Amino acid sequence: MKRKINDLIQFLVLALIIIAVNVISSFVFGRYDATTEKRFTLHPATLKIVESIEERILIRVYLEGDFNSGFQRLSKETKQILDEFRAYNQNIEYEFIDPNGYDNPQQNRELKKQLADYGVQPTVVEDFKDGEKIQKEVYPGAVIFQGNEVIPISLLKSQIATNSEVQINNSVQNLEYAFANVFRQLQVTNKKTIGFVSGHGELDDKFIADIALRLSAYYSVSRFNMREFSDTVEFNLSEQQRNINRFDAIVIAKPKAKFTDLDKLLIDQYIMTGGKVLWFVDPVEANMDSLSFKSEFIAYPIMDQLNLTDMLFKYGVRVNTNLVEDMVSAGVNDRRNVHPWVYFPMIMPIEKHPIVKNLNAVKLEFASTLDTIITPGIKKTFLLKTSPYTRVVPSPHRVSLATLYEKPNPALFPKKHVPVAVLLEGKFDSYFKNRIAPTSQLDANYKFVEKGVETQMIVVADGDAVKNQVNLVNPNIPKGTPLPLGYDQFTGVEYGNKDFVLNAMDYLLDDSGLINVRSRELQIRLLDKNKIQKEKLYWQILTTLAPVLLVLLSGGVYVLVRRKRFTK
Repeated sequence: MKRKINDLIQFLVLALIIIAVNVISSFVFGRYDATTEKRFTLHPATLKIVESIEERILIRVYLEGDFNSGFQRLSKETKQILDEFRAYNQNIEYEFIDPNGYDNPQQNRELKKQLADYGVQPTVVEDFKDGEKIQKEVYPGAVIFQGNEVIPISLLKSQIATNSEVQINNSVQNLEYAFANVFRQLQVTNKKTIGFVSGHGELDDKFIADIALRLSAYYSVSRFNMREFSDTVEFNLSEQQRNINRFDAIVIAKPKAKFTDLDKLLIDQYIMTGGKVLWFVDPVEANMDSLSFKSEFIAYPIMDQLNLTDMLFKYGVRVNTNLVEDMVSAGVNDRRNVHPWVYFPMIMPIEKHPIVKNLNAVKLEFASTLDTIITPGIKKTFLLKTSPYTRVVPSPHRVSLATLYEKPNPALFPKKHVPVAVLLEGKFDSYFKNRIAPTSQLDANYKFVEKGVETQMIVVADGDAVKNQVNLVNPNIPKGTPLPLGYDQFTGVEYGNKDFVLNAMDYLLDDSGLINVRSRELQIRLLDKNKIQKEKLYWQILTTLAPVLLVLLSGGVYVLVRRKRFTK
């Protein structure tokens, strides 16, 4: 009887512990990540966005079906990250769909047409079936639905000259940022403002149409003409300063005309009050249009004409009036073949900064180099650098199409990793500090600031880095239609220019810190294929026989222990 009472007490205590644990767990939420790189732990910025979702979100992922191990891994990792989101917010729902999974071929075609309308494009991959090489269409994308909002998202980060395994790993690393960025887009209410500056021959609207459209998903984008009130009798400098200061960031895209001292004062004081600036500057006049009528032209310096050298120098950077020639370059289509051209550097980002980490190659056209100047309190970070096979030529310089057909000699390209884009961060001194300001335009209410607050700016020594092409060759869309930034219609290659500008703007303006999610590192652990071939039989025998021997050994030990214990 005493033994039964003890067993009953133990049972009741155990039951009470289980009930208590369940009651406490219903009020206390916790998760433990045992992985080395904390791959199942969401970044605090992501977590804040996910927890703030109040309306139901449906995510349809089209990575379902029979495909190779790389895409199987991407599909699995996508499901895991979505499970992490759901663990913190039940308003997030998802489903995986196979675009080829319907028995009726007509349904498959309709779904693929719908995906094309959403902007989810297939990727053709090679696989093997029954010993034969076959090609398959894989849709590495998803569509996010919330209310009337429909937003496509690409899950595969394409990168030029990068093998498929590394691309898959980079795509996995980008999953958290890709989804969280769309969640942020769905929740944004008070958009920050971006102004594309005009008045100095900057790029026309049709050449910035794509990036302006993409930015408008997160920000309020408009034009700002700095010369709009300059010629009026009622011009008031304080009012014009307020007009530019209403923007959280401005973009100066490939100016051609001179910046007056008044223009520079407005920009300078905008920076002093915390304004962010993206400079896309061409210090050398060189344009492909010049080759439309003749096979060569003279590239000549225009930096002095822009009147920006001294101002940028004060902030900590010098834009050089030279041209970069790079053996790792984008191609030019001569209607017979595509030939790499040294004047079109193809920048493969190597920096770990969140703006450029795992970014696709960025295409530049007639780019120049940058130097940084010792400026106390200003942090400089190079974002884009050329390849190890670079040559820098001074201007004026003769640019000839004949070089398109010449094979570059590596011995003539001795420079390595020459910077072409830089990020400047800190408290800048005013360009007009200890200088004579355009006092004739100053009014009694104008407040001049000598030392700025903490801010950032990015300088790119190529105006074409932000310029999209307009349609000239596709008969299915009207001529002159703006094309996606980074897409080269003449070669069919898409570069990472758009993502570079979007990431740069997010870094400058996103207070949530979400851009820092792109710095996340997931260590890639690939099998050694040579070792697999060499030790294949050994590991097959070991993994097949070892479990059986272990079971037999455990059984034998168990029998011996029982015999010794119960035999008298």
